[in-house]
Amino acid sequence: MDKLGSELDLPNVTLTLDSLEAALTEILGNEFPCPLCGAGLPIRFSKRRKPYCTCNDCGIQLFVRGRVGITRLYKLVRQGILISSEGESAGHAATLLNRLEQLEIQKHKLTLKSALSFFTDPHVENAIEIVDAEIKTVQGKLAKMASSKRKESKNE
Repeated sequence: MDKLGSELDLPNVTLTLDSLEAALTEILGNEFPCPLCGAGLPIRFSKRRKPYCTCNDCGIQLFVRGRVGITRLYKLVRQGILISSEGESAGHAATLLNRLEQLEIQKHKLTLKSALSFFTDPHVENAIEIVDAEIKTVQGKLAKMASSKRKESKNE
């Protein structure tokens, strides 16, 4: 099992730190694609030194536990198979569009919350401003990608 060794033949026996240390070093700093939006999520380690990812946009956490799962993750990282949608790809554009739609839904909910309130809640207003700023950022990224692709197609 590569650097992970085989402590027991049971597939999901908890690994000791000794057998994981070399693999954890290689996994750290890589990204795992969010299963919902495709964004690259940095691989982190729990206090028990197990790999996990969090997508704050989608609200999910993904923990990899047990020898089999960590070994598979390690192999995927070594082979460079983990692909998140980034750069100038169509997948990244779709990810940005999904993100834009999520932000617009959040803004709508916050605006409704603000409108239903008898008093202005500065926290809700601040949240709306932050979501608006993020919407503009994502729209800018989409526009920049589209412009770049148009220039590429003209040059071909």
